[in-house]
Amino acid sequence: MEVVVMGIGFCGSFPASGGLSYRELIARAASMAYEDAGLAASEIDGAVSVEEDFNSGYSIADEYVPDQIGMARKPIYTICGDFLHGIASAVMQIRTGQFKTLVVEAYSKASNVLTKDEVLHFAYDPAFGRLGVTPHYLAGIEMQHFLGSSAYSPADVAEVVVANRSAAIGNALAPYGARLGLSDVLGARPVATPVTELMIARPADAAVVAVLGAADAATNARRPVRIAGTGWASGNSIIEHRNHAYSSGSMIAARMAYSEAGLKSPAEECGVFYVSDIYAHRQLMHIEALGITKDALPFVNPDGGALGSGDMYEATGGARFFDAVKMLRGEAGAHQLEGVARAAVHGWRGLPTDSCAVAVLEATE
Repeated sequence: MEVVVMGIGFCGSFPASGGLSYRELIARAASMAYEDAGLAASEIDGAVSVEEDFNSGYSIADEYVPDQIGMARKPIYTICGDFLHGIASAVMQIRTGQFKTLVVEAYSKASNVLTKDEVLHFAYDPAFGRLGVTPHYLAGIEMQHFLGSSAYSPADVAEVVVANRSAAIGNALAPYGARLGLSDVLGARPVATPVTELMIARPADAAVVAVLGAADAATNARRPVRIAGTGWASGNSIIEHRNHAYSSGSMIAARMAYSEAGLKSPAEECGVFYVSDIYAHRQLMHIEALGITKDALPFVNPDGGALGSGDMYEATGGARFFDAVKMLRGEAGAHQLEGVARAAVHGWRGLPTDSCAVAVLEATE
């Protein structure tokens, strides 16, 4: 069964959103998505909520979602992962035939979190992983292993920051656009050597909502985008046993998505890639795992990625998904690329995981 993106909405991203509650962020994004899909909330069968209690600050946080997306007394399924994990779940549910339309929602109200590093610290094993140092230490270990086993250098990692922050200047929804030099990035405050402060995406507030449906239910959709393939996987959850130079979760997820989409040479068949860059070195790691070589590198993160738009927790992959849909419609604005008919979107759950998801999207016109 063919599944399409019928509508998409995004409210954000903001370094802080004191004038909007998280419910108002979600409601605005949902209104945009429903208008785009040509549907009223009452016509949608259910929802997938992508969020984590600790980041939200509430127990059973998904119970606070139905009202603002118009899904009261309708089925809501919760995913603790990246937005793209929610997309994969919604696609599978629609293909069961039990649902014609579903809405996928994720948000970040990072500005409400006063001790962000402590929340990340809590994700580590309490006996062996909490070492009394910055929780970003695992990113430092990864970057050292990655650089030691590849042809990349610290300057290449810094170039990711320079390129993405510069690209974000052309994205009206990205608050962290800036002109930086390699020396700015490499000489920034060390966080977990060799990772510096500028190599880590800064937090941001946002909400993203997507309406998915079976192709025969998308008659009122303004410009549907086909979901050609999805994939998801997790690397070894025991960080002491994981290969820190490679993202096996990304590799497996990409192979699933490529196979379902019928792609043989992704770098040649996809006009643009959106790749998780919450840490700059991770963009390079993910590109390797997605099977893209430096010589055949297509456009990557033309919206500025998370480094330019912000780390939105569970909604981070949703921001990339939103831009991919806009790109395929020719509606990406100043950073629009010409002739893009297919996009691959990658999402990562963040440290200390290697949980990843990939979606391949195709224009329908």
